Amino acid sequence: MKNLLIFLFAISFAVDSYSQNKQQAAILEQFIKAHNMGTETAIRNFIKDTYHPKVYSKLNLKAHIAFYSQIIQEFGPLNFRTYKMVEARPFRFVVHLIKVNQRIQNKNINPLDILVVKIDLSKNDKKYMPHGLGLGSLVCEQRKEQ
Repeated sequence: MKNLLIFLFAISFAVDSYSQNKQQAAILEQFIKAHNMGTETAIRNFIKDTYHPKVYSKLNLKAHIAFYSQIIQEFGPLNFRTYKMVEARPFRFVVHLIKVNQRIQNKNINPLDILVVKIDLSKNDKKYMPHGLGLGSLVCEQRKEQ
């Protein structure tokens, strides 16, 4: 009986983690689509669909759209395939993305051309982010670590 309970707990944990990782991947895909479309409407819809409603109701939408627009201008269209998985935990997902014209197999991409994307999920409502995406160039991350 004890083994059965442990097994059931392990299965429920695995299923829950899978659904959270699936949601993180869905948010990442939505971001890349909005980014590559590059329109104010696409960005607005991404924010509305992925930010937690309590956060969305209080944020300065124009400032957020301007931030995402700046990232779009700096990086250009992004490859839908993940360049590198940095972290994948139930409520946190960190990946490196590269420009659409770069090859995933290329391991010598300039850190200025690698976009770090951090997605945190709300612990209370796993289909939303409790704040916006963490976005920035890999070179900035590397400077923080030094």
